[in-house]
Amino acid sequence: MGPILPVPRIDPWPHHSHNQTRGPGFNDKVASVLKPALDKMNLSPRLQRLLGLALLLALLLAAVQLVFGLVVVGREFSAAPPPKITWSSPNLLVDRARLDAIKAAVQKNDPVLTPAFQDLVRTAEGMLADAPNPILGDLMVPGFYTAGRETQQRITRQLRTDARKSHALALAHALTGRAEFADKSRAILFAWMNSLKRPVNGGHWWEVFWLGHRGDTPLVISYSFPAFLYAFDLLKGENMLRPVEMDAFRAWLRPYVDYLSGEVLYKNNHHNWQVVFLLCAAHVLEDPALFDRAVGYYRNGLRGQIRGDGALPRELWRKEKCGTYTLMALEGMVQAVHIAEQHGYDRLRTLRSNKGGTLEKALDFYLQYLKDPAAWAKHTNAPKLNAPNDPSDWGYVFEVPYAWWRNPDYLPYMQKRPYGYAVERCYTLDFATLLFAGR
Repeated sequence: MGPILPVPRIDPWPHHSHNQTRGPGFNDKVASVLKPALDKMNLSPRLQRLLGLALLLALLLAAVQLVFGLVVVGREFSAAPPPKITWSSPNLLVDRARLDAIKAAVQKNDPVLTPAFQDLVRTAEGMLADAPNPILGDLMVPGFYTAGRETQQRITRQLRTDARKSHALALAHALTGRAEFADKSRAILFAWMNSLKRPVNGGHWWEVFWLGHRGDTPLVISYSFPAFLYAFDLLKGENMLRPVEMDAFRAWLRPYVDYLSGEVLYKNNHHNWQVVFLLCAAHVLEDPALFDRAVGYYRNGLRGQIRGDGALPRELWRKEKCGTYTLMALEGMVQAVHIAEQHGYDRLRTLRSNKGGTLEKALDFYLQYLKDPAAWAKHTNAPKLNAPNDPSDWGYVFEVPYAWWRNPDYLPYMQKRPYGYAVERCYTLDFATLLFAGR
């Protein structure tokens, strides 16, 4: 991120009566602080004025975002009183009852869950020799659609790989009791805690005008950190974390939560993943206000995100990538609803958008894409769409909805069960079959 430019000495509010609420000499005081820095920059008066106007516009945009967010969120929070949450672990993707049900099913050689469990154990065993690979210092991620794409991809792979390994190992320990799995999960988790210091904007200051000044730092946190938090939840539930370790982890997590606490203005997949991260973080921090805020964000996002026919128009605008971006949005949404339900919230599965759309309709609309991607092109502005090699390659996203609704239309697109670790296009819903089949 470039340096924050100082405000030049301009006065967009002449010294009339309406400006006196700021106190006498307000502009002079500001100028006395900032002018020396401007002088060092050796800019022409005209350029100083242009930079000042640019910064004022940026501040105005930030104010509009803040007011919009507060008004909308305030309306959603008043819709229904939040449930009283009892913090227990595990209780994000799985709870104690689900873990026990999986163990019982495996003992009975369940035809779906047994191969899924065996896949988990093989995967975890293959990770035992892997060393953690944390980022040292700040987390600063440039935007994918910028000249920094290679850096974005490298950082994202590094973060997501270790986060998902930590989750896989913690889940394997919870289901087998093998201490080596918990030890390796802990090693990865705390290597990152001791190395990664803070989130930093990955864009440039002038990109604030198209909301790109933060780069992809917020998004990468949103779709990567939940796997770390799933691991923490499982390790805590198995009494594999000491109180002092949990306190240290929560202190490390807090700056990332603060960085992402303001609601994403543009309601697309970025917004969905922000909700997932904040829900998980609220659970780890045992913060009911944060959890309720994140549920409110989910309601806000869905209201304008799904058309009456189930389409996600802001993902359809992504041309040939509209199918993969729709999948990305749906994965975030189904996890958000599941986690909220685990904590006592209801009526989120059936929540309707302003156009009458629901999450179920959005999934049904996505089935049309998997049936015939070429025909789906009529909904977007690209003649040819990116598509899976096999219609079932991305079927992991239907595991949670199938557990909810038992819609037989999903099954033809779930033929590659069990969906395990690092499934193509999957972000954090690893081992979806094991976690949700037969619920």
